[in-house]
Amino acid sequence: MNVNAPHPTLPPRSSTSAGAPPLRLSGSWLAVQGRLPLAFMGLALAWLTVATGWLVLQPGLLALPHAAPAVVAFTHAWVLGVFVTVATGAIYQLAPVALGTTLWSERTGWWHFSLHAVGVPGMVHAFWHWNLVELATCGSLVALGIVLFAVNAWNTIRRSGKRDAVAWSLALATGWLSLTVLAGLTLVANHLWNFWTADPLALLRAHAHLGLAGFFVTLMQGVAFRLVPMFTLGDVPDWRPVRAGLWSSQIGLLGLAPALAFHAGHAAAACGVLILAGMLASGWALKQTLATRKKRLLDPGVRAFLRGLTGFVVAAVLGLLLVWPSTPWNSTPGGFSAMVYAVVVFGAALLPGIAGMMCKIVPFLTWMRAYGPKIGRGPTPAAGALTKPRLEKIAFAFQGAAVVPLVAGAWALNAPLLHLGAWLLAIGVGVFLADMLGVLKHLWWPTTGAPAPSPAKKGLPQ
Repeated sequence: MNVNAPHPTLPPRSSTSAGAPPLRLSGSWLAVQGRLPLAFMGLALAWLTVATGWLVLQPGLLALPHAAPAVVAFTHAWVLGVFVTVATGAIYQLAPVALGTTLWSERTGWWHFSLHAVGVPGMVHAFWHWNLVELATCGSLVALGIVLFAVNAWNTIRRSGKRDAVAWSLALATGWLSLTVLAGLTLVANHLWNFWTADPLALLRAHAHLGLAGFFVTLMQGVAFRLVPMFTLGDVPDWRPVRAGLWSSQIGLLGLAPALAFHAGHAAAACGVLILAGMLASGWALKQTLATRKKRLLDPGVRAFLRGLTGFVVAAVLGLLLVWPSTPWNSTPGGFSAMVYAVVVFGAALLPGIAGMMCKIVPFLTWMRAYGPKIGRGPTPAAGALTKPRLEKIAFAFQGAAVVPLVAGAWALNAPLLHLGAWLLAIGVGVFLADMLGVLKHLWWPTTGAPAPSPAKKGLPQ
């Protein structure tokens, strides 16, 4: 791989052998660049299929205590199988592009992929059967993969020389993810050898928030200010609220996990306020960024991504209410419980945010691998022409509609509502999978004729 090769942020809408001279891009670099993150995206889509099917078959899981082994297994199928897989794969692509460098080690990335692909299903199986030895073994594989991922990301950031808010968010997010998996291994070891007598339920909540708040919130507070300007043709007018939001969240995160672990309600509430304030500052900065956009009509992927960011704020408010000293956490299902909070986090924040990101990244990666080497040699379709915006609109509409009955069903312990929400989610995920598979088919059956008409010519958002 040529270290000095240019890094395009977006592929050209189309290229032909006539007209402007071909861009000076290495076809082999473009093709190789998308291979590793595409592998993660494909693995995540497989997990999305499994996790959604699991919910359809057993929607009653959302009426169980959130610490039940079956619920923990189901949670890890979504978090590690879907959301972390997409996020880490996206970082392998976004970090070099955002930082203007190349990935430190692609080979290390493939080791991470292999360990993750083997370790996560083993962890889910072990949680389901509560086999702690198997859990420790498979969890170690996942943890090793995440550590390799963090080393890869940190070295990529170090080599770039960038120290802006985006670089810091990537470095901090990968650090929080590493801490999360290592804390998880410590919890498993504690179950095996009982060397710490703290409340296991409180430790589980602390572990969960290291990942959910530490990794995902920190990541979104950075990548949003690369992705949104990139795909809306806007600029970040003022980086001060971006930095303020990021560091406010980090200060809150430093105290949140210990406060949750030791039932320090007032400290947890104070840390939650700092995290929420940081998210609101980031939201204000993002609103200012959107005001500068040249592309007025937002496509479904960008709208879903923004809806997911809004969902994070809503979830943060709910989480703050749950940790407030007058409303102590408990594992009793029903009512305003941890399960209701989890459904909002997963359905209203993580799923639209991650799926919206995929709607932009997967076509770009596919275009690079399938058509990047052909730039200047013949006609190629536009990257935006690989997706079907109508399918994306339908998919996100059903996914969003599923949140209401799922939340209501978890609150009221109502089986019919849970079944309805599961099926609405399944329809939305099914349509989303159809759209993504329609994009990925270009890897095996690329378009060889004239360039496909751009979305703008069809009256669709690009």
